[in-house]
This record gives sequence, C-alpha cells and structure tokens, in this order.
Amino acid sequence: MTVSETLADFLLGLEFGGLPSDTVASAGKLLLDHLCVALAGSFTPWGQATWAAVRQFGGAPESSIYFSREKLPATSAAFVNGTFAHALELDDQGGIGMHPGAVVIPAALAAGQRRGVDGRTFITAMVSGYEVLYRLSAAMGSISALGHHPTGTMGAFGAAAAAGKVLGLGRDPMVSALGLAGNFPAGVQEFYDGTSDVRLLAGRAAESGVLCCLLAEAGVTGARTILEGEGGLCRSFSRHVDLDKIPAGLGEKFHTGEFRIKRYPCAGWNHPYVETAIRLRNSPGIAGDTGPISAIIIEGRRLDGQRARLDVPNGLAGQYSIPYAVASTLRRSPPAASASLDQAVGDAEVQYLVGRSRCVRREDYPGIGRVTVRLENGTTLTEEVVDTEKPVSEVDRQDILNKAEGAVAPFLGLETGRDAVNALDGAAARIGDSTDIREAMELIPELITRAPVAHHQG
Repeated sequence: MTVSETLADFLLGLEFGGLPSDTVASAGKLLLDHLCVALAGSFTPWGQATWAAVRQFGGAPESSIYFSREKLPATSAAFVNGTFAHALELDDQGGIGMHPGAVVIPAALAAGQRRGVDGRTFITAMVSGYEVLYRLSAAMGSISALGHHPTGTMGAFGAAAAAGKVLGLGRDPMVSALGLAGNFPAGVQEFYDGTSDVRLLAGRAAESGVLCCLLAEAGVTGARTILEGEGGLCRSFSRHVDLDKIPAGLGEKFHTGEFRIKRYPCAGWNHPYVETAIRLRNSPGIAGDTGPISAIIIEGRRLDGQRARLDVPNGLAGQYSIPYAVASTLRRSPPAASASLDQAVGDAEVQYLVGRSRCVRREDYPGIGRVTVRLENGTTLTEEVVDTEKPVSEVDRQDILNKAEGAVAPFLGLETGRDAVNALDGAAARIGDSTDIREAMELIPELITRAPVAHHQG
C-alpha cells in the first residue's frame, strides 16, 4: 500500500465522533484565530489587490469571500481567503515553518460551501488537513535551506485532504487528489527584500488543493506514489526524508493541538527575541526610554542571513530580521500589524538602535540565545532568550481574542475592532455547530457590518 493510499484510508475513515475532545477544542480555537487574522489581513494592500484581481474572472457564486457578501467559485474564494489569512505573517504555525490554517481552513470552507456540509463535517475536514500537514512536514524535514517555502510546497496536500473530506471523495479520487497535489508545489524564498509575493503562497496552496479535488472528482488521475516515489515530492524537495513519520500513529495520535498561535506579525524565529526585548524594555534601566542605549548584542544559534539582517527596507522585510524585531520592540513595544512595522522602519530611533545592534552567531550556545543592552552610563542589561509560546491546546480563547483585538486595531480602531473580534468569536462557534456552513458564513458580513466594517461593503 502506498503512502497516499494509507492517508486516503485514514481520511475516509475519520469521523467527528472519533475525534478526541481536546482536538475538537483546538480546532475551534484555530478557526477563531484564523478568522480574526484574516480580517486584519483583508485590509492590507496585497490582500485587497488579490481580491480585485481574482474577482475579474467571475464564475459561479459558490463560496464567500470572507467578511463580504461576494461569492466566487470555490477555488477563487480559497485563494483570496488564504491570502487574507497569511497577509500579516500572523497565522498559526508549526513543524518546519508550516502555516496550516491559511491553507486548510480556506479550502475546507470554500469546498464545504460548494457542497453544503454541516459544521461537524467541516471540523473533521479541518483536522484532516492539519494532520496531513503535520506528518508530511515531519517526514520532509527542513526544506527552506534549499529555497523552498514549506507552506507553498506542501500546503496543497493539506488543502486537498480537507477539501476532499468535505466533498466526500471516494478512495481512488482521494488518492488521485493527493497525487495531483504533488504537482502543485509553489513557493520559493526570494522574498526577503520585502516583496508581497510571499503573502500569496498560502492562498495559492489552498486554491490548488480544492482544484486537485475537483479534477480528481472529474476523473483526472494522480500518481499513487507521489510521496515515496523517486521522482515524487519528498525526494525532489528534501535531502532528509523519513516517510515512516507519515503513518506513525495515524488515527490514534492527533497533532492538531500542537500547532502554535502566533502572537506577533513576524517570523516565528523572532518571537522569543521579541519577548526578550519586552522584558528588557520594562526593566528599571530602560523603562521604555531607549535614549541611553549605546549597544545591543544579540547572541545565539543560526544568527545569519535574513535573521541577522540590519538593512531592512520595509516592514515586510523587517518581519524576518531579529535585530529589527528587537530594536522596534525596545522602541515602540510589540508590533500589532504590518502598518506599524512600516512605521517603525521610518522611525529614526528604531534605525538608531538597529545601527547599534550586532549579531554574534554561536552554534554552541546551550539555549536559544541572549540579548545584551549596554547603556551610555556603563550599565549592562542581559536577558536570556526563552521560548514562551504554547501549543494551541494550552492557549486560552481569551488570549486569542486579545491578540486579535491588537491585530485589527490599526485598521478599525480599538472599539470597532473589539466589536468585530467578538462577532467573529460567535461566528466561529456558529460554523462548528451549524447544519449547513453556508448559512453561518453568510451571516458573518451581517455581524461585521454591525461592527461596522464599511471597508468591506459593496
């Protein structure tokens, strides 16, 4: 039996009643986070541009564009909504830089609306996609060093698993859908100068997953050995493949709750350093006043390339720079959205601090790293870099709402943003409990309108 056949059997046999309660709870929190992050991302120039470009193709009004009354074909809706979700680098993550939510959820919602499934079927499909991506990511290991974007390269598999589940594909079409997904990898990492193309990769993977399922349903066949074959995805894109990690504990051990909710709109490797900068900012020696700082020394492993970049041209590029993350947090407090990141690039004090920053790569460092701030009066402040992020299974729903309010505030203001986030909290619960997710999705723009979000009307 091939790996794809094993996955197909798992997907076809998975039922809502067989999901652990904590997995269902984690899926609900991931859905809430996804909708809130997508709301903030829908205001970005690249989010709006993607929507404007895709809507020109028209087509059957099958699936909703988030937060609007507009409907497009399921593939188009998955593309736009996935782009919204990944627009701020604030969507969930796990594995080797995988962003499953921006791929799996738009695909499942778009295909689910096309078919008219209930909330339990949608949640089951959502978990299916997360599980496939967790295992595929573990099997392929790090592929980013070769220039491949993990979400763009592997995302179509998770999207196809989720879409295939809601569409009710049989065994052979499901195997073909996965086989076709292996021919839709898209995404290289030539975006670190701050271009917005990276924001399209999750949406493109979501679209591809839905399309693969529709093609398979229509009779197009895909390679049954797409994962383990010599010319298949794993060996073509990775130097360290362990295929045994895909079926290990399949159907018995669920990993959806192990993915992480991102707290800041930047690369995951920056987050521990942002937390460290917050502690330094609040220390008695600084207390929010960065004037006395004469030097910032950042030590740790893998401090090279983009991670150690000092010449940041814009906020998009700054999302991947550790010195920039530390400097902007010391100066301005943690960023909430790319709008504030762009403002920080133009902040003379942030640039002053970046200019006084130095990265020291130490592969033998026993922990993640440390940040040392030297003040002009000779005082030295040092903080160890500690990863304080928790898996979604351990995150309180209120923490997600608090994060969401900060993410949408730059676009909607505090009060309106809070109302919108609360509306989405109810909407996420309603989707999971619905007898037809189309009704729940059609209600979202009405809830947001009452927030109101005039930006999305028309």
